[in-house]
Amino acid sequence: MAAMMSQLLVVLYTGLCAGRGNRMTDETLPKPSLSAWPSWIMPPKSNVTLQCHTSTNDVNFALRKGNVPVEFPQSPDSTEGMARFLLTDLQASSSGPYTCEYYRREPPQRSSQPSDILLLLVTGEFPKPSLQAPQRGVVTAGETVTLQCQRPDNIFMPIKFALLKAGAAEPIRVQDPAGKETDFSLRSVTVSDAGNYSCVYFLMRAPFWASEPSNHLEITVKDKTERESPKMAETGVGTVELTLIVIFILLFILGVFLIYKYTQCGAAPNKMTKCSRSSKDPQEQRTSVQPGKESDDLSMAITSCSPALVSFHYGYPIITPPCPRFSVTLPGFVNGLGLCIPPHRPHPSPHSTFQRNLG
Repeated sequence: MAAMMSQLLVVLYTGLCAGRGNRMTDETLPKPSLSAWPSWIMPPKSNVTLQCHTSTNDVNFALRKGNVPVEFPQSPDSTEGMARFLLTDLQASSSGPYTCEYYRREPPQRSSQPSDILLLLVTGEFPKPSLQAPQRGVVTAGETVTLQCQRPDNIFMPIKFALLKAGAAEPIRVQDPAGKETDFSLRSVTVSDAGNYSCVYFLMRAPFWASEPSNHLEITVKDKTERESPKMAETGVGTVELTLIVIFILLFILGVFLIYKYTQCGAAPNKMTKCSRSSKDPQEQRTSVQPGKESDDLSMAITSCSPALVSFHYGYPIITPPCPRFSVTLPGFVNGLGLCIPPHRPHPSPHSTFQRNLG
């Protein structure tokens, strides 16, 4: 940023040196430094503190705007080697180049060289620009982020753009425009580059007016070691939420499957009723089966009453009714899965079988 403003600072510095007072300059005194807190780009009606610092003791400080001394109603708050100049209720007229200097308290009162220029800007004199970024959402550390600041079409004076970050005392970048816009490139970003950004444009000559800041643009930087995907980070869906969604889907599929099985199993008794009306009593079937017709009857039973289960005990077929309708019991749940449990039937004893054959 200092390199980009070097030409302007040289011109301003020459004017300041030409307009200084009659006090002699001591070239052996080190040049002081001047800084602004919280920033040198401030909104109107705010306050800013300009701090002048030197390593020389027993000195008094003076603040200048351009080549004119700034008068204060009371002496600035100063300690050994530093003075604080408080500027309150800033207006557009407060904008401009500031320097500070100091001089020895004891005669001869020779002053130091002036500090480097601090350009104080008060925003709000021009319409705000727009700030856009092609990258949306989360960016990964190490990538390049480009922020484009664009001024309105009705500004034709020579200007510069400044990129601001919330909480930073100094602008991140100061650049010349390319047409009516400029691109700020943040290369190899880190997690510390995350934050809210805005931009302004301002005049580089008197009256040093500055625009309103653009709307804030939030940049989120994700470290490379993080496993969370950018899309997940944007939507705010974490591991717990994703797990619950998967469980819900599985339960839904299981519920549909069980309803289907219960429906299929519940239709079987209707078929069995038709089958029982067209056949004899199961007791009669067991006593009337002939050895030679056993296979035909079995085939007929399986064909005409497919939902039933057919088993043989000592040569006699036993037709088991189909699965019962749904009930909230363990057999009902197992039947819903397609595992029909046949009802318990006592096995005929050899003695009863022998009596039946004799009959």
